[in-house]
Amino acid sequence: MYLYPGWRRVIFVAVLVVVLIIALAPSITQGTIKLHIYGLTPHGVIDHLYVKFANLQFHTYGFGFGAGWFNVTETTPTIDLIPIASQFLPQIVASAQITSGRYDAIRLVMTNSTALVGSSRVSLSNTPTLNANFTLPIPPNGFGDVLLLLSFDESLVLANPAVLSIQVVQTSVV
Repeated sequence: MYLYPGWRRVIFVAVLVVVLIIALAPSITQGTIKLHIYGLTPHGVIDHLYVKFANLQFHTYGFGFGAGWFNVTETTPTIDLIPIASQFLPQIVASAQITSGRYDAIRLVMTNSTALVGSSRVSLSNTPTLNANFTLPIPPNGFGDVLLLLSFDESLVLANPAVLSIQVVQTSVV
């Protein structure tokens, strides 16, 4: 038998419901995530390597890799993976509002890759999908930066047929 009066039970149940709603409700706060990309290949035979990303996704921590992917709907610019000597900071590929929380992976699907070798333009086939793992907390009303250092195989770009083989060398988060 419960020894306390009925009004105390009502307050206890109300507080319990509020605590459960706060604990189990999904996050509704937003943060900002910025993606920076820097190519590590110096100027050489290939003057420019332009890539465009068709799809950019971040993976929410705690979900399996079949679920939990957040698509960034912002259009991404075409970037040059051959760094300019006067460029000290990596290019920002995307900056988007994202639900606050922890993220642990990124997936980049490339399209329309083109190399400029001297005065000739080389269209590249087999544009790969890049994947990288990291741990990045996005606090409410906060921000997070992801820096991907990329490298590509220059000999495959100059081969016949020309293809693009690119890999993530390092991932840094702030």
